Amino acid sequence: MLARAAVYFFIKIKLFILKVMNKNTDFGKSFSFDVSTKIRAGNNKLSIGENVYLRSNPRGYHAGMPFPTTILLDKEGAECFIGDNCRINGAYLHCQKKLVIGKNSVIASGVHIIDSNGHILNSNNRTKGRDIPADIIIGENVWIGLNSVILKATIIGNNSVVAAGSIVKGEYPANSLIQGNPAKLVKILEIEDENCNSPQGR
Repeated sequence: MLARAAVYFFIKIKLFILKVMNKNTDFGKSFSFDVSTKIRAGNNKLSIGENVYLRSNPRGYHAGMPFPTTILLDKEGAECFIGDNCRINGAYLHCQKKLVIGKNSVIASGVHIIDSNGHILNSNNRTKGRDIPADIIIGENVWIGLNSVILKATIIGNNSVVAAGSIVKGEYPANSLIQGNPAKLVKILEIEDENCNSPQGR
């Protein structure tokens, strides 16, 4: 009981520090996170909706969790918006331009969502700066499976499922089942389709 109270108190302190260190942030009601969760936004815009949980503790999670949930906005003008009721489980979000995750979405452990390539392909210019980032827009009620990678310039429509281990880039309509490396649209899901409720790799 005392240990739980200590953890709760420590999380409250960390939330206060996050608000001080990340000045342009909005945290919704019932926003929660585990102690090891990492958030670094600086003066960039970070908005996290109500009832969002950033899980970093593998205890009770049904799969492995190789690293804590990390949200990094490290380029001036970057914007990240996470909608209400989202669950992010040991995923890495790196935003240099704009990242949107719609409400009621679930992101499994080991997922990387990165809106830039990290470096320029041409080695002669690599030391002169990074490549140009591009928006990532993830719709509402999207399920992204274990160890998937979402690359820059990607739009995923509402109610879509990304199968575990997929490498995703491009535009996909609502109700898409997305799978593979490179990822492809496998089919359009029906409301009664089992995959809508039990996507691969939670």
